[in-house]
Amino acid sequence: MIKALLMGMLLLGATPSPVGTGTSASSRLRVEVLSSMTPLRRGVQTFQVRVTDAASGKPVPGVVLSVQPWMPAMGHGISEVPRVTAREPGTFEVSDTDLFMPGVWELRFTLKGTVDDSATVTLKLGR
Repeated sequence: MIKALLMGMLLLGATPSPVGTGTSASSRLRVEVLSSMTPLRRGVQTFQVRVTDAASGKPVPGVVLSVQPWMPAMGHGISEVPRVTAREPGTFEVSDTDLFMPGVWELRFTLKGTVDDSATVTLKLGR
């Protein structure tokens, strides 16, 4: 119990690091996924997601983001829908993402609003 509390306190103060990036289907957007937990391990995750213009690197405002976690090797996703919270233009928090098995996962993003596009970011999770 104490070990779990200490780990949680360390993670809260940790600076998120990039764990994966992807280019949108139209090649106009770049999607970057960051996490305070590195290396990534199986379990419930919270990610920061940045959506930027691929050419200028500037945040893309007015985007509504949704995500479907998918494990391609097993042919399934997760039953619960992750919570997506907009933080500032082009930045989102994706929480309640239960990546319950180690291995390769895809975060399949749908972007709507000022742009309509999709992107996939691949993550590798350890035990």
